[in-house]
Amino acid sequence: MNNLISVFMNYKLNRLIEYGVVVYQNESPFIRRVFGSYFQTYIDNYYYGIFNTVDDDKYTEENLNSEFIGIMEEMLYDYKDYENKVSEEEYQNNVRIIKELKDIALLILPLDTLEIKDEESIPSVVDECVNKNITLKAYLDNRKEKLIKLVKDTYLMNKKIIDYENVDFTFREKKFLEVRDCIWVDLIPSIPSLEGYRKGLIDKVNQDETLAFSKLECLVQMLSHMILKNFLDKKETIKYFISLDESFVSRVGIDEKVQALVDNPMFQKYVYLAIPYNVFTKYKNAFSEDYHFAFTQDFSHINDIFQKVDAIYNEGFTNYMIVSDCRDDDRDYFINYKNEVMSVLVFEEE
Repeated sequence: MNNLISVFMNYKLNRLIEYGVVVYQNESPFIRRVFGSYFQTYIDNYYYGIFNTVDDDKYTEENLNSEFIGIMEEMLYDYKDYENKVSEEEYQNNVRIIKELKDIALLILPLDTLEIKDEESIPSVVDECVNKNITLKAYLDNRKEKLIKLVKDTYLMNKKIIDYENVDFTFREKKFLEVRDCIWVDLIPSIPSLEGYRKGLIDKVNQDETLAFSKLECLVQMLSHMILKNFLDKKETIKYFISLDESFVSRVGIDEKVQALVDNPMFQKYVYLAIPYNVFTKYKNAFSEDYHFAFTQDFSHINDIFQKVDAIYNEGFTNYMIVSDCRDDDRDYFINYKNEVMSVLVFEEE
């Protein structure tokens, strides 16, 4: 299963293309592909903070316009291959379309971030948005009702996704000492029917390898939902750390199902996959910098903790080491550890 944020963004991309088709009055495959290139660039910029042609990581209208010019020039360059494969008329017409749709796509984008209070307010909100732009209004002509219907359908689907709540599981958050922008998250069941069973039996079932991926999938999707909701609500999102079981790692690499599950730029920006340090040393070739990883280490039975910390630091692979356990006498060392490259995280005592 794909990451929930990716599913949401794919839906958003397709809806923006539908807006474009209505405005431009043309739904040919070529038109859809061109609109798709522009709107994917917008999603990369606005939602993911990914820029291809500007040396900046901030979303602004100026940066987006530069990105659109870049993708337009790229499409025009690629389309040169068709100059001798289609008629001169078709070639020149499609070149014109590539240029024209850049500006139309920019006109459509405000429809993606409309402030809608409820379903009943959609017609007036869309009407106000369209009337603000003479060019968009002229292109739309008498098809505003069709656009309103599309916006309404999009709003209802977005609301359904954002308002979803998992009643069977919930997060358990564990905080770190003196660090407020990082939280450890794991999954706990909130199913009333489990209350009659012994905790040991429940834990044994939950540790079964056949359930490991289902548990990870549920945790990732719930966390993705929260990250997405925070972004849409313009709330600050912190860094989250979740455990990646050794069963998903081999000398070949990270399990493909896990890669597909966490393969989303927004998710990867905020979530670190925590692995025991010994798993990393065992399967070094399995790990790449495509994802954020953190090392966990139990120091409770290690005599030379300084040598172990230095070894982890010298790997140069992660910015975070999490102390899963340690002796009381060593606790202050980890709490006060300072380094510009790697931070040491110590759990608050429960």
